[in-house]
Amino acid sequence: MKLRIVSLAAVAALAGQAHALTLAEIDAARSAGTLLEVTMSGATALSGTIGGLFTQNCKPGTLNIYLNNKNLFAGESVDGNMVKAYACELVGSNNDFGAAYNNRRVLFQKSDEGGSGNGVFPVATNSQLGFLSVSAANCNQTTKVCNTLVQRRPDGGVSDVSPIGFNPSANRPLSPIDFSNNPDVSNSDFQQVRGVLQIGFGLAVSQPLYAALQAEQNTTGRPSVPKTVISNMLSAAYNPELGWKPLLSDARIGDRTQINICRRVNGSGTQTAANRFWLEYGANGSSLAPATNADNSEFPNAIANVAKNDGLIMVYEGSSTGNVRTCLTEANTKGAFAIGHVSLENAETPAWKFVRIDGVEPSRDNMKRGIYEYLFESTVQVAKVGNSAAGRAFMVNFTTAAQKSTNLNSLSAANQAGVLTLPDAADCPAEFTFVAAGTAGETAQNKFCGRVTRPNVSDVLTIVK
Repeated sequence: MKLRIVSLAAVAALAGQAHALTLAEIDAARSAGTLLEVTMSGATALSGTIGGLFTQNCKPGTLNIYLNNKNLFAGESVDGNMVKAYACELVGSNNDFGAAYNNRRVLFQKSDEGGSGNGVFPVATNSQLGFLSVSAANCNQTTKVCNTLVQRRPDGGVSDVSPIGFNPSANRPLSPIDFSNNPDVSNSDFQQVRGVLQIGFGLAVSQPLYAALQAEQNTTGRPSVPKTVISNMLSAAYNPELGWKPLLSDARIGDRTQINICRRVNGSGTQTAANRFWLEYGANGSSLAPATNADNSEFPNAIANVAKNDGLIMVYEGSSTGNVRTCLTEANTKGAFAIGHVSLENAETPAWKFVRIDGVEPSRDNMKRGIYEYLFESTVQVAKVGNSAAGRAFMVNFTTAAQKSTNLNSLSAANQAGVLTLPDAADCPAEFTFVAAGTAGETAQNKFCGRVTRPNVSDVLTIVK
């Protein structure tokens, strides 16, 4: 997206002319056939990034964001708003999606329910998911809350890893549709599958564990954990009687003996990436299987089991990244040790922090040079059928825009963290130039353009020219 510089007088004129797209205007445009409605499902880790890539194209003052209430989906009484509907009028020139969308009124919905796997299987099978019924009859204009869902096919989906990564049994979505027995998906099941960007992940730990690791390692900086130890602790093969002893001395552990694992449900791209990175699950026949508590680990009830010493090991599975953050925060509140999988665009809090992995700092600079390996290529899938032909056409153009470093650079600081372009992004130079973050000479290109690639989740991270 190009930077738009306007005078103060022009800003005042725009403010006088533009107003947020209201429910009544949405209803009128829908009736007139001039409203473009787009439905997208999938990755929660990229939810803010997807929203930002769309909303940075809205005319100033025209954006309204409509949300669902917190209890529309089973098990989602914590960190709700699993569907967001962005309504606005796109800018009249230089929008990222093409001249055909100048001044268009668009209702763009993104469903996070279930995560990345639901940006794959429902798109491939043309299955229906719950989206908001955005209308004056079903929403409150003041609170921007819509309490009614309508079943629609997604025009496209986004996933933290490529579609075939969700074929192994522990990576398949089970809710709201159980795809455990569905035939394997392939790229031929979609109108289009394209890589859009790369996303970095990190191992997050509760503050009590973070402090214990710092003390154990005699550092005031970011402590490190060995990949081999964490891989075993996250697997179903780990002997829970070992507890935290591979990481900490008995004195550091004290009464904090319970292992708390904060993870995502099957079908989550964050969990699929974790399964591959830590366990090599799905990559070879001798890989480790991920730990699970089966029916006892789902949100919201399982959160009560986060404890210091009430058991040997507990796993908590949440449908959203927010659930994992809540689990880590609960552990901090109870003074407990916990580890969890979170993408790097999630800002650390006093309750939890990211750690180094085998001594390597989780940073974009280290990712784009291939030093930090916990990253995967995200893809956007466009449906063959979807909600509408117009929605699918928009998704094709949206995908092209999402690949560019200049558009990533226009996102909020929080949504920029942990993402980089593909090596062959259209606006990235042929020759890689490394400029350290925050130093003079840093441009959108050398900030986000990396030289690493992992097209499929089972691939080895490769450095390219």
